[in-house]
Amino acid sequence: MADMQDITWTKKQLGEILGEDRGLDDRTASAVAMFGPDDLAELQIRERDAVLQAFAQAARASRDARGPGAAEGGARPSYTPKDLERGLSAARATLEAVPASERSEKAEALLADCHCPVPGG
Repeated sequence: MADMQDITWTKKQLGEILGEDRGLDDRTASAVAMFGPDDLAELQIRERDAVLQAFAQAARASRDARGPGAAEGGARPSYTPKDLERGLSAARATLEAVPASERSEKAEALLADCHCPVPGG
């Protein structure tokens, strides 16, 4: 598990990516704590933007499927590790969709080291 400084960075990043201002607990954030600032910084801009968008959309969809949203008059449920795992799966699929000849070295390394669920698996 990541140390407290890493978890603090991870939680801050997740809050920004997901547009979540309620804060995330350590257990939930630890689902993606294996990724750090260098992982984002070393991706090509288009890779980073696509990955973060796919991650956020999938994580939000997973969370929203568990309960009513603010538009339906209810409070949105909190994110769970499973929501973030679904986000990781979508991010992985996004990187895999880029032809290998066009991927950055960092994208290749992340895919090789990724232990997130295989999309559709």
